[in-house]
Amino acid sequence: MTEIETLQRRRELVVLSAELQRATIARLLARVEANPARVALGYAAKVASRPLLITLGTRAVRLAVRAYRRRSESKGRH
Repeated sequence: MTEIETLQRRRELVVLSAELQRATIARLLARVEANPARVALGYAAKVASRPLLITLGTRAVRLAVRAYRRRSESKGRH
């Protein structure tokens, strides 16, 4: 087998591997799209996590503001 033939064989194997990976991904996507419960649960999880992040973020800001006020008040007394 010549070097050119070896390289051509490797190229064919790489192309075949890419086609198999593409088919696997297409099959997985079709399975997810076919199951509406998964899609609904995914959307529900996204919606539920955002208000939680907002709540936690506002609490963190409130704590920081309180700490800043306490610190500035304590400096004014001395």
